[in-house]
Amino acid sequence: MSERKSQARGERPDYGVDAPDVVRRFLMVGSVAIVLQFAAPSLLALVPVSYAQILQGTARSLGWMGYGFVATACLMLWGSRVGKLRLRDRVLDALPWRGDERVLDVGCGRGLMTAGAAQRVPNGQVVGIDVWRREDQARNGPDAARRNLRIEGVAARAEVRTADMRRLPFDAASFDAVVSSWALHHLAGSDERLQALHEIDRVLKPGGRVALIDIRHGRAYAAWLRERGYAQVRVSGPNFLFLVPTLTVTAQKR
Repeated sequence: MSERKSQARGERPDYGVDAPDVVRRFLMVGSVAIVLQFAAPSLLALVPVSYAQILQGTARSLGWMGYGFVATACLMLWGSRVGKLRLRDRVLDALPWRGDERVLDVGCGRGLMTAGAAQRVPNGQVVGIDVWRREDQARNGPDAARRNLRIEGVAARAEVRTADMRRLPFDAASFDAVVSSWALHHLAGSDERLQALHEIDRVLKPGGRVALIDIRHGRAYAAWLRERGYAQVRVSGPNFLFLVPTLTVTAQKR
């Protein structure tokens, strides 16, 4: 099906639910706790009066805990469906684009940043790479990314490949910009994250831009970029789309 036909049929891109197992557990635990709270009055009639007050307090606490877990799951779902698209556009809109850049999206998942970058380079090319771990994102895979690129109308200038961010299969200085969203923190340790940063630096042209959206390690990325001599290294304020603060790091290679 062509991109034009996809848009005419009202197809919408689907960039998935991040950390789906975490969201599922929050919903499950929260729902059970709320059910137990509402079941408590019936259960209290079956226990001695001396225990009733203790159980009543426990049921009340379970209820509050349950509502908290469900609210957390809802916040994470909103972050996956709405919040991350808004943050992507804010970050990409802040970068200076000529429109003919070659861009790499590291850990592209279902193509969120790949599609966003491709929309900003009508005469350029975007490559997204990933190893497609489904525990990181619901129904993750190259076909899901390609579908989103087709629906967004950018498939002609965007592609996805299976590749490890620690060993990028590209020549040195072959990209004008490198972007990444919520990907580097999935690497096992600081040495592996540094290896990925070295690869990003290797494939980025002098004068090229980098934009990294991630949780936990943003300030460490910024410190590494400064040590490598990058200019205009900036770290955003925290964003709590997925509870753990998300930071955006942008910089320019000298």
